Amino acid sequence: MRKGTVLLGLILILVGTYSLLGVLYSQLPGLDRLWPVAVIAGGITLLVTYCRTPQRETARVFWGVALTLSGLLFFLITLTDQNYAVLQTWWPAFVAIAGISFLAMWIAEGFRDWGVLFLAIVSLIFGGVYIAVNLHLFGPNTMQELGRLWPALLIIIGLILLLRGTLGGKRTEK
Repeated sequence: MRKGTVLLGLILILVGTYSLLGVLYSQLPGLDRLWPVAVIAGGITLLVTYCRTPQRETARVFWGVALTLSGLLFFLITLTDQNYAVLQTWWPAFVAIAGISFLAMWIAEGFRDWGVLFLAIVSLIFGGVYIAVNLHLFGPNTMQELGRLWPALLIIIGLILLLRGTLGGKRTEK
C-alpha cells in the first residue's frame, strides 16, 4: 500500500473523529488549542522514518525530537489555559530542547561525534541555568539543593545506556 494513501486515510479518520465528537459533545477543545498535535505528529513521523529506513539520516532524529518536544510544550500551554506570555519565562526551554535533540542525534550517530555532544551539553546547561534564573531558583542554599539532585545523574546515564543499546547497535557502516 502506498504511504500517501495511508497518511491520507489517517488524516481523514482523525478529522472525521474530531468532527463527530464535536457534534456529540460541545465541550470539545477547539482547533486553536489542538494545533500542537500536528507539530508532535511531524516529529514522531521523522523519528519513525529514521527507524524504518536503511539510510540512517541523523538529522531526522534531531528534528524529530525537537518538533515532538516543542509541540508538547506548546500543547501544555494551550491546554492549561495559559497564554503565550509564559514564554517570557520559559523561552530557555527551547534551548534545552535543542540540547536534548543534539544528545539524541549524538546517540543515533553511535556516540562518535564529540562536537554534537559538546553542543548538547552547552545547550542543556545554558537552557537549564536560564530557566533557573527566570524562576528565581538561585539563592543561599542553591549548591546544597543541587547536591540533592544526584539521582538525576543516574537517570541520565541510564538513558544514555538504554538509547545506546537500542539505537547505537542499528547503525550501518558505510
